[in-house]
Amino acid sequence: MSQRHPHRRPVLRAGRRAALRGLAAIALYPFTAAAQSTLPRTPAQTEGPFYPRTIPSDHDADLTQVAGRSGRARGTPLSFSGRVLARDGRPLAGATVELWQCDSLGRYHHIGDQGGPLDDDFQGYGTATTDAAGRYAFTTIRPVAYPGRPPHLHVKVHASGATSLTTQVYIRGDSIAGDAVIAGSPAGTLDRLSMALTPAADRGPGALAGTFDFVL
Repeated sequence: MSQRHPHRRPVLRAGRRAALRGLAAIALYPFTAAAQSTLPRTPAQTEGPFYPRTIPSDHDADLTQVAGRSGRARGTPLSFSGRVLARDGRPLAGATVELWQCDSLGRYHHIGDQGGPLDDDFQGYGTATTDAAGRYAFTTIRPVAYPGRPPHLHVKVHASGATSLTTQVYIRGDSIAGDAVIAGSPAGTLDRLSMALTPAADRGPGALAGTFDFVL
């Protein structure tokens, strides 16, 4: 005569519930991983007083040469490039990147900067549009310091469906002693807005290259 096991079925049910919970956790894993991989937005910074009041007629992505002039800008040539990304890592095609900075003499080509002489062969402001992979590229000069500010690039980024960004990009390793903009920024901002420079011999003697990705 066979014995009955009244507790066997509940044990099987409990095991089935545990297995189903495991399968549900596996199914949810990709979504959890995606949420954890969200990129932080690039920190915003002040526009500064020297954003162009009117956009110059020559505002292409090569700031080292001005239309109608034969000379090249003074200073160390710099290839400045990178990508514009959404927070989920998607490249943003068709985004507009604006770049402006002082020339090698520390002067902005702006009516509000009444300092010393200008480098008339430096464009001072330019724009680039990102390609299908979200990439942008500028030809400019290594930024220089001027009284009160360390070397930096001013940037605005606009992309359809995303909040526009105004910020500044610094050179890793440059001194920022006495800079009020960085001093007034949250901890860690300088590291997140700094880029390293590397030699770019293919761009000419002493030329440099720097890469920076913007996340909107």
